[in-house]
Amino acid sequence: MAGSLAALLAAAQSQPWHIKLAGLAAYTLASAFALRAGSAAVAGPTRRLALALLCVAGNAAVPLLFHRTREGVSVAFSAFILTWLASFKALALAVGRGPLAQQRWRPLQFWALYALPLVPAAPPTAAAPRRRPSRLKLGGPGEPAHLLLRWLAKAAVTAGVVFCLLLEVPPFARTCLYVLGIYSMLGVVMDGPAALVLRPLRLDLAPHFLPPWESASLAEFWGSRWNQAAGSSLRTTIYDPIVEGSLVDWQQLATLTVSSSAGGSSSANGNRGRRRSARLAAAAAKEAAAAQGGGLAGARLAGMAACFLASGAVHELIFWYVEGHVTAQLAWLLFFIGQVPLILGERWLLGQLKAAGVRLPELARQALTLGVLLATSHRWFFQPAEAAGLPALFAASMRESYAALVALPLRLLGGTA
Repeated sequence: MAGSLAALLAAAQSQPWHIKLAGLAAYTLASAFALRAGSAAVAGPTRRLALALLCVAGNAAVPLLFHRTREGVSVAFSAFILTWLASFKALALAVGRGPLAQQRWRPLQFWALYALPLVPAAPPTAAAPRRRPSRLKLGGPGEPAHLLLRWLAKAAVTAGVVFCLLLEVPPFARTCLYVLGIYSMLGVVMDGPAALVLRPLRLDLAPHFLPPWESASLAEFWGSRWNQAAGSSLRTTIYDPIVEGSLVDWQQLATLTVSSSAGGSSSANGNRGRRRSARLAAAAAKEAAAAQGGGLAGARLAGMAACFLASGAVHELIFWYVEGHVTAQLAWLLFFIGQVPLILGERWLLGQLKAAGVRLPELARQALTLGVLLATSHRWFFQPAEAAGLPALFAASMRESYAALVALPLRLLGGTA
């Protein structure tokens, strides 16, 4: 059995990259349609959870289709986008949470939000009406043309970082290059799909990043500025249930149930759905009232700690997909767990300064925040990655990709490259 699986895996890895990409698109399309159909069924969360777990298992197998040495970037980003983000979105949907449960999406909208690293903007309310995104904001979703320009700019920055790493650079300067490279490379992965689907699918997207260099605290950096696709997945599946004291968002789940009943059921079914909605909304109100009682600060601390623990564990999993083992002494896990005491220490220090009437200038707080992040990531994130040869693997893979991209016009014109 193991030999057959190994042979099947080797055969899949030997397929051309574009064939694997087409198969991946078909798989995510089928998964998204199954999840959407399951969410429309008037059934309890258990049935939806079983369907979500099937998708999680399939997503966990996706990175194995790519060859670690030749396609390291594809391994890492398929693990990030599907094994992590898509799986968390599916699990959140099963309990009425997350972007897929935000409203009754059309089929292709649902697929794009499930299979791509996109987060829809929060629906407008009377207190927070929808505002047109500024074209000048580097992290905002913007218009498709501006997303495309930003995508090209970040692709150029990524290429520059890759080729700068060929030079002899001091260790800490390399860490700065790595941070810039991760920021620009994630932007390439996120802005490109967003530019393609924003207008055709009529999606209003939340920012992927806000300028991280403007972070005046570690909490602000992780909470609202860095990689909001990952932050949204952790918040909806881990943080919110812990803080609210309930795994299931009954009110959101009721909204989905009512919309599906109204879309294709009889009037009697619609009435039952509305009565169910009222009961679930009352239960949600009761949950919210309970959450406002004592222990809310402790719940928030537990939610934050659980999110960093989960983030560290998922990063270790991605490392395993690429390298075949976890980081030395679980350094990546320790890096993310270590952010919890750092944030708590930061809050205490800022509280002490405020009590003493001392207010640090904004620029000083930003410099301190980036300094702490660079120092800790240098020791516990990038040095373990360098020791395992991960940056060299990524740089080689990226150089091959850029070389193939440059040679593509010649091939299309019938020349040789």
